[in-house]
Amino acid sequence: MRKATQRIFAKVPRGALLLCGLIMCLAGITGVLDPSVISGTAALKPDGITSIRVDFGGFHLGLGLFALSGVFFPSFLKPGLVAVCTTLSLVVLTRLSGMSIDGINDAQITILSRELMPFALSWIGLLCLLRVRRSAVSA
Repeated sequence: MRKATQRIFAKVPRGALLLCGLIMCLAGITGVLDPSVISGTAALKPDGITSIRVDFGGFHLGLGLFALSGVFFPSFLKPGLVAVCTTLSLVVLTRLSGMSIDGINDAQITILSRELMPFALSWIGLLCLLRVRRSAVSA
């Protein structure tokens, strides 16, 4: 791999993890403040709203902060990317499975489109990280 290409590939993992972390933190804050925006549900009982705040707010915020730690602490870069890739792969897989079982509606399509961006970014970041490390080992 050429030096210029290798330099670009070396920056992609941190950039991808930064964007994923920011997206997840934003989703988490939104989930805590207004659960209906992120979950796609409207009228619920108070205990249901609290559960959504925890599931959609706390979960996303925690994953986002872990991802951001990988940006600022180099030893957390690969674990951060692996955690985000694994988690978002399961989220997307579960969403698609649920849509095939329960049916497809506009709300689910909207939520899936929001989940696909950090999903794709995290995989691009992880693949670039592995590519750079493999190139460094073979050189």
